[in-house]
Amino acid sequence: MNSPLDKQRLPLDPLQYIKPEVQRLKAYTLKQPEHRIKLNQNENPYGFPAELKELVWERARQLDWARYPDFHLQELTERLAEHAGVPPDWLLVGNGSNELIQVTLMVTLAGGTRALIPQPTFTLYKLLSQVLGAEVDDVLMQPQQNFALPVQEMLSLAQAKPPRVVVICSPNNPTGRAYPLEEIRAIIEGIPALVVVDEAYREFNQQDLRPLLEAYPNVVLLRTFSKARAMAGIRVGYMLARPEIIREVNKAKLPYGMNILSEAVTLVALDHPAPFLVEMEDIRHERAWLTQALQAIPGVHPYPSDANFILCRLERPTSDAFAALVAAGVLVRDVSSYPQLANHLRLTVGAPAENQALIAALASFMRG
Repeated sequence: MNSPLDKQRLPLDPLQYIKPEVQRLKAYTLKQPEHRIKLNQNENPYGFPAELKELVWERARQLDWARYPDFHLQELTERLAEHAGVPPDWLLVGNGSNELIQVTLMVTLAGGTRALIPQPTFTLYKLLSQVLGAEVDDVLMQPQQNFALPVQEMLSLAQAKPPRVVVICSPNNPTGRAYPLEEIRAIIEGIPALVVVDEAYREFNQQDLRPLLEAYPNVVLLRTFSKARAMAGIRVGYMLARPEIIREVNKAKLPYGMNILSEAVTLVALDHPAPFLVEMEDIRHERAWLTQALQAIPGVHPYPSDANFILCRLERPTSDAFAALVAAGVLVRDVSSYPQLANHLRLTVGAPAENQALIAALASFMRG
């Protein structure tokens, strides 16, 4: 009698169990060569304040690490809701905003549905939509218009091919552009779909889209503590939406996605906002300096930015520029594979010495 694990009966190719649509996709990747200065992931260069870390350790020592976190994250949810200015049942905490992007798309998209995404933008939106089997309609933003939101093109395409979800990033990654409130409102009013606005970089331009939540039931706002609060390694994000949407999205979240240490860090950060406000002001100041310094380099064309990074078009191949900067110890993001971004680099705004080193290395390369 043959065993159920008889080798003769096992498939030769285990990939036959993986959806062909997924096999055709490329995974989200990141080049991480050796470097001294890291300006490729839009992180806060000043870090989580040391004095607040001490408060985190004190809080963490009092926790019972052998127990699961609070299932409902009640204290954290209430504190974040107070911070965001919404009722607690309008908020959902996530293991970074990326988890909330994923679960929102999970409960909305499937085969036979469509997502509408202006490009270029964060590649995870399209990748996850395609993994779920949805069709993705891209609407291209134009460099000649500083990557303005193509409102009329989006409305026209949505009329011809109605989407279930529209995803907008504002300020947009990697272009740095924040879209005017009236343009986002035109999308919400003109397209009968769930409109997801990723506000990961909102603190750097201080735009407030919260009024959209009260005016429209089909809006989701995604926020994170990774950027402005220097907590990229802690993984804390949150969603703002009507309670009906929060309830359904929560069904796709894994239980206990937020660990007790991440919760402790977040509560300390909420208790002590002042140091982060200083860091935000410093980053905005450095953004202005870096923009002017880039404009002074022949062959480098930076775009206006509302975020903590700057998109630049180079008159030399970005692959060569990336290699030259790495050789100088500076790591940036080559985004030339994105739609509309041939020969473009994305440069995170660093601390003053980091920005000066970046400018020196880039100017040297462009002169060469």
